[in-house]
Amino acid sequence: MHNINPFTSIIIVNFNGKTDLEECLPSVLKQNYPNFEVVLVDNDSSDDSIAFVKINYQSIKIIQNNKNYGYAKGNNIGFQSTSGKYIVVLNPDTVVEKNWLLELVKTMEENPKTGVCQSKILLYDNSNAINTDGNMINFLGFGWAGNHTKKDLHETKIKSVSYPSGCSMILRRSTLDEVGLFDEDLFMYHDDLDLGIRMRLMGYDVLCNPKSVAYHKYIFVKNKRKYYFLERNRWVILMKIYEKKTLFGFLPALLFMEFGLLAISIKEGWFYGKISSYKYLFKNLTLIKIKRNIIQKNRKIDDKELLKIMHPVIDFEEINNPILTHIVNPLLSIYFKWIKRILGYG
Repeated sequence: MHNINPFTSIIIVNFNGKTDLEECLPSVLKQNYPNFEVVLVDNDSSDDSIAFVKINYQSIKIIQNNKNYGYAKGNNIGFQSTSGKYIVVLNPDTVVEKNWLLELVKTMEENPKTGVCQSKILLYDNSNAINTDGNMINFLGFGWAGNHTKKDLHETKIKSVSYPSGCSMILRRSTLDEVGLFDEDLFMYHDDLDLGIRMRLMGYDVLCNPKSVAYHKYIFVKNKRKYYFLERNRWVILMKIYEKKTLFGFLPALLFMEFGLLAISIKEGWFYGKISSYKYLFKNLTLIKIKRNIIQKNRKIDDKELLKIMHPVIDFEEINNPILTHIVNPLLSIYFKWIKRILGYG
């Protein structure tokens, strides 16, 4: 029998986000769900975030880190300082509707095989447009926000998604105990992808409940540091999750994409970041291998099943590149279909 309102912990990792918190926290505390706590994990902010929360929201538990640990470790610190049956991860640059939490908890209670469920996330500046209603992943490890900028059709049906957006999602504590927390070595970017895929490998469902709504002050940032983490972490994840024969089968496509990315990095000025990502991988091969061995030993589904949630192409609205659209994506689509047959994945 389900607990009617199981205790739920909401974690908000903050770094110099006082202005965002001024809007986020009131919306969180106005939830029509009666049994929750809010934990603010502050990554050594230099603005007045902490003072603002202490003065205005004394019910909120504050964890003050002595340095910026990033998204992954910041949330892990929060996980270990909470006691809820469910744990919600929420970005501070969001505003949530009053039934946001109720719908997330309801989804988990009614779907015991679900490891994580994300909200429908709309754009703060255009509330009729979607930021993501379920993230997508290409078989080469590229992840992006699903249906980004498309019109919100106000659908209500819960759906399965490739991986969840770390902007607003609920996790089952018992599942985290089994699967593990965020990979702290990723620091930021693709940490939600990594956790979502590990959930999948352990046989858990990944869902989106569009009745749980959050509005996100989303900006697609392009900078050298971001590209470094995206590329570094993409390779770390690929090296951890795939079986050996899958990695070998995907190698020609991976190398093809690497040459293209190197050319793009030179043109756009983040070549050093791309090279630095390779340096990180070689330096940390042993650590990555240890993590890989744990995942491969404990996984419940094989790559044939995993590839069902992978997309053959890269289709993100913010990347409007004719070469990608007319040359790379068609080639990737053909290769993905062909190599699955060769590997016996159907």
